[in-house]
Amino acid sequence: MPGAMAAGCERMVHPSILGKNDRRCQGRFIGVMLAAPFFTAGAAVTLVTSGMGVAVTMAAIFATFGLCWFAALLVAASGKMAFAGQVALVMGSLALAGVIAAAGGMASPAAMLVVALPFEAWWIGASRRAALWGAASAFVAILLQAFAGSVFPFGPAEIAAWHWLLPLVGRSPSFPASQHLAARPARS
Repeated sequence: MPGAMAAGCERMVHPSILGKNDRRCQGRFIGVMLAAPFFTAGAAVTLVTSGMGVAVTMAAIFATFGLCWFAALLVAASGKMAFAGQVALVMGSLALAGVIAAAGGMASPAAMLVVALPFEAWWIGASRRAALWGAASAFVAILLQAFAGSVFPFGPAEIAAWHWLLPLVGRSPSFPASQHLAARPARS
């Protein structure tokens, strides 16, 4: 199935993109933007609803779907990924900061999701520079924990054992990529 999804995302890449590496990067970006809202919505429902209410949670979920899918559509229609990628990293950093804060802060297992931004940026951009920008976004998400109490209206959250599911489920789209990386022959 991951091969079929990759092929579908490859077909969504703008026809003006001719380089194989550029097509692969844009296809991965489109795939991540199409899949990311589902995992973010799951985290929002389980963590944020009790503190912010159903109406605000639903608005945040719909905004996440709209922004992510608009970014995918923008890249598919224009063939230009630079601006959309930067906006996606900024929004990912803010969303990650909110999820970690709602899960109880940096002591929560959900804080392991900070590894996701550098990995996804590296996987999509296929460069050290992309990984560094992803790491910078993750660092900003960590720094934003200091301001989370004044921005988000939820009270102190308890760290629950099921919070371990967030990093596992949230990174499940990366498992095929991890298996592909593990299957590559070692360079000599």
